[in-house]
Amino acid sequence: MSANYVSELEMGKCGEYYAIFKLVKQGFICFPSDQGLPYDIVVEVNGRLLKGQVRSTLKMRDYGKSKSVYRFGTRTGKGYGRAASTDICDFYAFVVIDEEKIAFMSTSELASAKNPGTLIQTMEFRSSTGIYPGRIYSNGTQRMLDYSRNIESYEDFNRIVSLMEVKKCRIKNTA
Repeated sequence: MSANYVSELEMGKCGEYYAIFKLVKQGFICFPSDQGLPYDIVVEVNGRLLKGQVRSTLKMRDYGKSKSVYRFGTRTGKGYGRAASTDICDFYAFVVIDEEKIAFMSTSELASAKNPGTLIQTMEFRSSTGIYPGRIYSNGTQRMLDYSRNIESYEDFNRIVSLMEVKKCRIKNTA
């Protein structure tokens, strides 16, 4: 077993336990799933079990033109590049290990517009505490990025519960 595999596995487990910790701290009953299932954690909400997938990263990085971002992939299957299906789980928890930050997003928020039934392949966040310089113009002025997807805005799991209740009402009204 290579050191990269072990550290990646350990980072994943750390992210799962951190997500469980944050959910329990917010008043939810939560536990890890069994090995081999397509989801990592389970949360009990109003008598219903919600399945969650946890994605972890160590810290903020630069990726090409994307500067100072927390980047997470949603693809399944190591090396196979399979886009994740929207029906595998109910939500995703995106965990930044070094900074102890988390974002919860419903699967419906991550649905791909280009490929119905699948999720977008990459999710990026920034932090509300960061300063993100944009392009510097020839006259010396600098544009500041207006980036609204701050990881701190998605920390409350009650937001997911509300989104699912709205979705449930829509489905009930169309039936």
